[in-house]
Amino acid sequence: MSTIAIIEDNQNIQIELSNFFQEHKYETVWVDCHDPMVQLEPLLLNQQIQAILLDINLYELDGFEICKKIRRKSQVPILFVTCREDDLDEIKALQIGGDDFIRKPYRLPVLLAKVERMVERSQISSNCMYAGDVYLDVAKGQIVTKEDSIELSKNELKILYCLFHNQDQIISKDKLIEYLWENKLYVDENILNVNLSRMRKRLGEIGLSEFIRTVPKQGYTLKINSR
Repeated sequence: MSTIAIIEDNQNIQIELSNFFQEHKYETVWVDCHDPMVQLEPLLLNQQIQAILLDINLYELDGFEICKKIRRKSQVPILFVTCREDDLDEIKALQIGGDDFIRKPYRLPVLLAKVERMVERSQISSNCMYAGDVYLDVAKGQIVTKEDSIELSKNELKILYCLFHNQDQIISKDKLIEYLWENKLYVDENILNVNLSRMRKRLGEIGLSEFIRTVPKQGYTLKINSR
């Protein structure tokens, strides 16, 4: 079941949208408009939401600023929902990373169709995994930054997939070896060290020399930054 985050300062509209999408088999999350990233960031990190409905007129930050903050963390689809009439708002929303735009008053079936299309597109591109402003394109076998990318070998892709998938954890050498080669009894950990050393050198070529962090006596994790 897909989950939609609703960022809307009108509680009646929040309730209406939440009930409507739940009736159509979606889960919904109401996001506090005052500081939405506090609530959104862990959801984005763990890929727990598949679309965001974002109003423009909010409190301290408007929807445009929130969209920019979200885009530093994730490519989750964003549908701007607003009562503003200026066509420039729609252009700006799309230029800063919004996926679609709808004006109030809207027809709920039209809103549903737009969300369904966004979620479907998101699922097609679900082979991308994000860690801050870096993402792993599993389908293409690439790790990508804002400025550059590199092609990965099979083992490099598997190592990074494991670390991206468990980025809130420290992965031990034994667990990583078992994931890579299935049976750690027949693998010398030096093979893992060689693979990691070679990959770190290649990651350094695109500014990610410290992206894989060694935690002494525990294992490895990702060092996640938004640059």
